[in-house]
Amino acid sequence: MPNGTTIHGMDDRRHGSWVLVLGILLLILGLLATSAAITTTLLTILVIGSLLLIEGIFEVVSAFRYAHYGDFGIHLLMGILALVCGALLIAYPAAGALTLTLVLAIFFLVGGVMRAVSALMNNLPSGGWAVLSGIIDVVLGILLLTSWPVSGLWFLGLAVGLGLIFRGIWWSAFALSARKMPGMTH
Repeated sequence: MPNGTTIHGMDDRRHGSWVLVLGILLLILGLLATSAAITTTLLTILVIGSLLLIEGIFEVVSAFRYAHYGDFGIHLLMGILALVCGALLIAYPAAGALTLTLVLAIFFLVGGVMRAVSALMNNLPSGGWAVLSGIIDVVLGILLLTSWPVSGLWFLGLAVGLGLIFRGIWWSAFALSARKMPGMTH
């Protein structure tokens, strides 16, 4: 195999450069998202609402198209439910963000307690990490609940932004470390 080429014929340097560019772009997008957390939250809700609308349309069409297979009523109701929920999220994105944040706060609080208690009761290997994870979830749930409804406006945007930042860091680090691997050209 010629120096600098992979099995697929792509130049390792060019491939690594694209991965590094992806990482940097994700990092920048994450920083923008976290700096405009309220806008990012509302955009996230609008995207979720749009996806629900699309799903609802497909579900309703599928209910009629494949009615002869049975479950027509269930598919039609699920499609209508997705259409209504999607339309409500698009019409009232702030209310959707508040509601979703409240649900997530309760999820973090209850799920964190359950994870920590389960890890303590079952004496799992590396159970300390499960306990720590549960405690962090409980703290996050409490923080979201005590600052709700204000937290509903920024939390989702912050979570999306942080996710993008950490993915950007990971892809960038991966691209840089892959250059040091044997067989990769510098």
